[in-house]
Amino acid sequence: MGFENKRVAIIGGGLGGMSFLNAALYAGLKNVQLYEQAPQFGEVGAGVNITSNANRVLDAFGLKKSMTEKSSHQLPCYMEYHNYKSGDYLGHIEEFSHPPARLLHRAHLLDSLKERVPQSSLNQGKRLVSIDRNTAAGIAPYTLHFEDGSTAETDIVIGCDGIKSNVRKDMGLADSPNYSGQVVYRGFVEYKDLPEDTAQLLRKTVNFRGPKRHVLILPIGNKETQTDRAAIIGFMSEPLEAWDSESWMSRSDIDSLQEHVRDWCPQVQDIIAGLRKGSPDGKMLKQALYVRDPLDKWFEMKDGQKDAGIILLGDSAHSTLPHQGQGTCMAIESGIALATILRHWKGEDLSEAFQFYQDLRKPRTDRVTQTSYEAGKLASSDSPDQLTERFNPEALGERMKWIMEYNVLEDLKEKGAEVLDFHGSKL
Repeated sequence: MGFENKRVAIIGGGLGGMSFLNAALYAGLKNVQLYEQAPQFGEVGAGVNITSNANRVLDAFGLKKSMTEKSSHQLPCYMEYHNYKSGDYLGHIEEFSHPPARLLHRAHLLDSLKERVPQSSLNQGKRLVSIDRNTAAGIAPYTLHFEDGSTAETDIVIGCDGIKSNVRKDMGLADSPNYSGQVVYRGFVEYKDLPEDTAQLLRKTVNFRGPKRHVLILPIGNKETQTDRAAIIGFMSEPLEAWDSESWMSRSDIDSLQEHVRDWCPQVQDIIAGLRKGSPDGKMLKQALYVRDPLDKWFEMKDGQKDAGIILLGDSAHSTLPHQGQGTCMAIESGIALATILRHWKGEDLSEAFQFYQDLRKPRTDRVTQTSYEAGKLASSDSPDQLTERFNPEALGERMKWIMEYNVLEDLKEKGAEVLDFHGSKL
């Protein structure tokens, strides 16, 4: 039983798509191809925080050594809070569980995810244009059409192509994403470009919480591999009318970020100076933060067939704001869940397998979406000078425990006991 021999096409070669491909290989799916629209695999942006709930999965894939070689080592706490005007220490959150969070550049994480993937499974320069749902006998259920004129035939389509998903559009889901009210400025500062005291402070994960905005610093990489830098992530409230790019991500003057934090503490001014030293053109990445409302249904089935269908995974199904660091982590969890279900499903009806996957994942991803929105509001408060009943290190830690301590592998074994045949499984 199961669908291990079905042709599976992954659309999107970012962190979500590559996570699912790793999961598919780990689970034992035999015929999987990934299609990425860019001419080469790469990630833009700043640092990424991979928390324990996702690290358990990546460690199962055998990626622990590769990840830890270029991630932060032995951070003293999960996050430390400082006053935006005085710079004074307000409190911190301890690490939640093990394995601990790993902070690294997005490109380094993608390199780790590519490490065990055969080149024969990767297809670059393949921007999806449309999906034919074939009706003639003797041909594949789906034909994928790409912008370069090429095609591919498949039985199962996995849409891992993000919040602007072409697979989602092809399924007729024409809802519009919602602007969150914030943009995020992203950049890096070399520790040598900071005063010693500030450099030492920013070797921890630090949050400067200001009025309707906050600046988060992730100490990514490590000294041993000379990958250590301070990843700067500035969440700033701006009206959408101020956005002057046709894309959700562009390059913006560092001056724009400085205007938001002009009267903030000396440490933040050191960050601005460090950004300028590392940017020859005086610019940094700027991204408008959008999110979609949760979908009621993540999949569609091929008419007249029980073993062919299309399903969404990651941001294409459950996009979330980055305030809990869970966008990539949810895709990693969902990837191992879906791949395991496809490989070990006891029955022959793919729609039942898809529905089980959605029922397993949707309550959690919906809750992460909602609590990430709430976390953003708490972090960018109207009253940033005050710790409150809801915004203090202990309360924030309690808010996050259910995310970090969750184990998707255990959840699969428990809830899938009746419908999954784990014979031969690595779980």
